[in-house]
Amino acid sequence: MRIETNAQTIEEIKSIITQNPDEGKEVRIYVAGMGCSGPAFGLALDTRSEEDVVYEEGGQAFIMEPAFFDQFGDFRVEFTDRGYLVEPVDPDVLGPSACGSCSGCN
Repeated sequence: MRIETNAQTIEEIKSIITQNPDEGKEVRIYVAGMGCSGPAFGLALDTRSEEDVVYEEGGQAFIMEPAFFDQFGDFRVEFTDRGYLVEPVDPDVLGPSACGSCSGCN
């Protein structure tokens, strides 16, 4: 497992962890929802399980379930002026987009 990220993103995550001392200290990547253009991914503070796949970058652990990693592979996580960008490094794992086939995309 590999996470493409940068120092600013790691610092933002560490700041959120500091502000939420009762939450887990690791960042879980997960499917936050589904739309006509495919899955939307999210981040959550969590504690790793024995089965989780783990990647550490800049002293911060990122975790995900093995089946999730098997399906989507490595991820890119970046903090932007619009929030967090969370996406697979390889966009081909998402398959073709069906955008335009439902009213939610128009």
